[in-house]
Amino acid sequence: MPGYEVARPARSYRGGMSDLSARTLLDRATLWARGHVLAVDAFWAAVWFGLSVVSRPVPGPGTAEAWAHPALAAACCAALALRRTRPLPCLAALGVLLALHILWFDQPTAVVGISALVASYTAQAELPRRWRAVGFVLLLAGAAWAILSIPPEALSPDPELRLNSVVSAWTAVALFSLLGTFRRRNREEFARVVEHARLLERERAQEVRLAALAERTRIAREMHDILAHSLNVIVAQADGGRYAAGADPARAVAALATIAQVGRESASELHQLLGVLRDGEDRGSAPAPGVGDLPALVEEYRRAGLRIRLVQHGSPPSPRGGRTDPGAPSTLPATASLTVYRVVQESLANALKHAGPSVVRVELTWSPGRVEAVVANSVREAVPAGPPAGAVPGGDRRGLGHGLVGMRERVGLHGGTLEAGADDATGTWRVRAVVPWGEA
Repeated sequence: MPGYEVARPARSYRGGMSDLSARTLLDRATLWARGHVLAVDAFWAAVWFGLSVVSRPVPGPGTAEAWAHPALAAACCAALALRRTRPLPCLAALGVLLALHILWFDQPTAVVGISALVASYTAQAELPRRWRAVGFVLLLAGAAWAILSIPPEALSPDPELRLNSVVSAWTAVALFSLLGTFRRRNREEFARVVEHARLLERERAQEVRLAALAERTRIAREMHDILAHSLNVIVAQADGGRYAAGADPARAVAALATIAQVGRESASELHQLLGVLRDGEDRGSAPAPGVGDLPALVEEYRRAGLRIRLVQHGSPPSPRGGRTDPGAPSTLPATASLTVYRVVQESLANALKHAGPSVVRVELTWSPGRVEAVVANSVREAVPAGPPAGAVPGGDRRGLGHGLVGMRERVGLHGGTLEAGADDATGTWRVRAVVPWGEA
């Protein structure tokens, strides 16, 4: 019901990622690449090295260029392989290597272009804020120097054409820098979303713990008051009856009757405390509601708009402490009767609040020493735009709240179990509580 966590979800997503078997191959490859950054960068560096070697013709095997070019290309690609694990030292070393390359050869080669563009992307994506502007300016200056250092006979003696080449190089550097900026911002936004989700999860868990603690504290306070009063009366009556047993047996019998009556009343009050601890609920002397009041409760919610069907399998036992019918399966403690009533009441209230006028089935199955209560209601149809993230199937949005905590506290006091969640097979929201009790 609303404010509930599903007691036994079919698939758990808590604490992080879902089962990888539900992900596509691309998703798995992306996750693997995020966890093996060095391997991915080393692979691309090897590819770039191969492209650099095959795209640079050398005059002959005996010349200095024959070994200088692959050596510089290997050094540049090695720096690129470490660009995300050690970005600042690698980009600094890459700048020195590119400068040596430009000074050694007459014109830039493929390794210079690849390294400059990857460095532009990496500088904006990986470097700290104070180094991004420095890296961008140095890359622009290096691009202009690389173009202007080309001999006129190799490029063009026309100053306008050379200037256009510089502008083209700057455009490429700026484009890859912009891509790196987008990548960094996406990563930062993803980190913020993950952190926000983590904080929400922690806050939600803390709220649940505080709700459970507050519920236990209130129960403990009420139990102290009830037990302190009843035990004082019982002790006083027991002492008086013991002293009066010899002289006036009638007074001793009256004391024993008083002890029995106070014990029963105290037990009943203890069973009522869950009902009177709610804010705004009067602490009157009216008896606590129980399973005998369920027809009246159902009728109230029928008048509110719910289409309810109440079904009982078996005969409900007589309340303990009251008149016991012969042949009853067992005597029902007031606390168990109150718990069943509150579970049904809370479930109907949540059905009306979150599903609106809907069809509800309340089913009670009685057996010796236990009762199973199931409340199932139809959910709203999803809106055309689709349910928001976290909505249950059918558009009936229900999250984690304190209602389930209180119900579980009640059921847990009997050693019972509570399940709540969407039933995909029937298209309903279903609450199932099993409340056992000891035989008299």
